[in-house]
Amino acid sequence: MTAKWRTGNRHSFRASSRRRAGSSRSSSAKLAKRYSLEQLLERQPKTLSKHPDYPELLGYLQHDTALQRVRMIRRCYTLLHHARIAEGNLPHLMRTYRLPRHPFFALFLKMKREYLHQREQTRQARFQYIVGEMRLLPAPVVEFTRYLGFLENSYNAAGAHPLWQEHLFPRSKKQVHEYRKLSPPDWLVVFRAHLGRLEQRYRACNAGTTELLLASYILQCLPSGYPPSRPSAELVKRRYRHLSLEHHPDQGGDARMFVELKRARDHLLQ
Repeated sequence: MTAKWRTGNRHSFRASSRRRAGSSRSSSAKLAKRYSLEQLLERQPKTLSKHPDYPELLGYLQHDTALQRVRMIRRCYTLLHHARIAEGNLPHLMRTYRLPRHPFFALFLKMKREYLHQREQTRQARFQYIVGEMRLLPAPVVEFTRYLGFLENSYNAAGAHPLWQEHLFPRSKKQVHEYRKLSPPDWLVVFRAHLGRLEQRYRACNAGTTELLLASYILQCLPSGYPPSRPSAELVKRRYRHLSLEHHPDQGGDARMFVELKRARDHLLQ
């Protein structure tokens, strides 16, 4: 057993050494790679090429051999590509990375900052529109959606809600418009699917939590704390009496929701 263990350990060490060597070579290759200004422009968004100053920028590069010979290391390329250089620090960048003192760089950074600013404004406008549309959804849906976000915060070690952001809160105008078309049974499907994701990711969330929350949502008696607690029997009965009249088929209600109401009441009172 000792000999086998030693042999296996030696092979593991060699494999580990090869992996480290491969990783080192890969890192060295990345560091050694050089980028031209032509590559910098090629990797910009198409919107930038529609900027009124773009022909001037392109002309600089096409007619200046010093710019054509520029080869930047990854760090320099990244600073320019993401426009992470303040205006006052541009001379320092040129000096540090031995770039030619040319108006190309100031013009490029000006254009890229304008593009990033416009993109951020568009993102903010879209977000505000989505929030406004979400507020027009039925109050129980809005309340439960918000609750699920804070619930994930309580489960997540970093106090974040990645699943809520990725799967539940709409990320586009099209998605929020689709939300406006959902019926109450459709929302149950959406919320059940999301709670299933929470179960898979967080140990503290289990099938019992899912059923408790769905029943509480259906009867509009959501818990106020995290993790959720069962509502009082008195509240459950009161909400059931009120909602059963609203959803009773004889009153023009949805028969599916009436069945869900009874199921939710029985689950919370058991």
